[in-house]
Amino acid sequence: MTDQKTQFYFEIKDLSVGFRTFEGIKPVLNIEGLRINRGETYGLVGESGAGKTVLALTILGLLPKPAGMILNGSILFDGVDLLKQSEKQMAEIYRGKRLAMIFQDPMSTLNPVFTVGQQIERVITRQEGLKGKACLKRSLELLDMVKLPDTMNLIDKYPHELSGGQRQRIIIAIALSCGAEFLIADEPTRNLDVTIQAGILKLIDELQRDFKMSVLFIGNNVSLVNIFCRNAGILYRGKLVEEGLSNCVVQNPLHPYTQTLISAIPRSKSEKLKFSKTVIKPEAENGCPYFSRCTIGKENCSMHVPMLREFRTESSAESLNDIQNPVQKAACFYAGGTI
Repeated sequence: MTDQKTQFYFEIKDLSVGFRTFEGIKPVLNIEGLRINRGETYGLVGESGAGKTVLALTILGLLPKPAGMILNGSILFDGVDLLKQSEKQMAEIYRGKRLAMIFQDPMSTLNPVFTVGQQIERVITRQEGLKGKACLKRSLELLDMVKLPDTMNLIDKYPHELSGGQRQRIIIAIALSCGAEFLIADEPTRNLDVTIQAGILKLIDELQRDFKMSVLFIGNNVSLVNIFCRNAGILYRGKLVEEGLSNCVVQNPLHPYTQTLISAIPRSKSEKLKFSKTVIKPEAENGCPYFSRCTIGKENCSMHVPMLREFRTESSAESLNDIQNPVQKAACFYAGGTI
């Protein structure tokens, strides 16, 4: 049961994650706060290397050790701090049963030497204790759930005999095989063509509505997140630099990094993208992580790290549907300035 004092179904507080290197501990993730309501789809956008997958692995307790380290913070799921759970508790209670993840590359996720049926049945047997005909029946139900045709034939095939879209649907079936309440979708449409992407996104959306799951959708396509997610956060070098209703973040980006991402999206076939020269400044060790690439940064940006602050804008006021997300947030001293 959720504690009555817990406002959000899923909440990250002051999370700091680092990796041990020969030069010492290098921080890679520093998130002040991230909140997801029950049944909500939250989009996390960032370029490669921003720390998106590290965050997903941290939530599931799969951070590679001893290199990976939780330096500080908490991850609350339904009132329980996941970072305080033992590996046994995570494996038996949460991971796979209440928390699930769709990984980026289905070909590397699926084992090439086992059939589709063997891989699905292995998860079902471990998590639900089903065997024999009952396990086979459950496997076929899952393949039907993700709208795969000819399931009796498909279940005996190997991953290399399937298309990219089919493999991704099987990954989704495995992820939801034990009735997960919280799904992490880590770039689920990566390496798929546009038409297949649309089908996978539609499937995830339908399953989210049918099972009333909470979804953390990780991607690097701002437009895709705007269509698919209600709320969105922008991650840059491990720090959440902007957050708000997804349509507000896209229509009225406040952080210079978000503005740069949005400006790189063509509005029409005839529109020509405008490229401007950016002078890369030395990195500010104690300042804003975006300072070296920012065109509006000033001296104080190099000396202090801006925290997420609330901003009320016209677009956010027009999009208000509840009181839990009344404004946009941006980690910038000069948020809203034109790049």
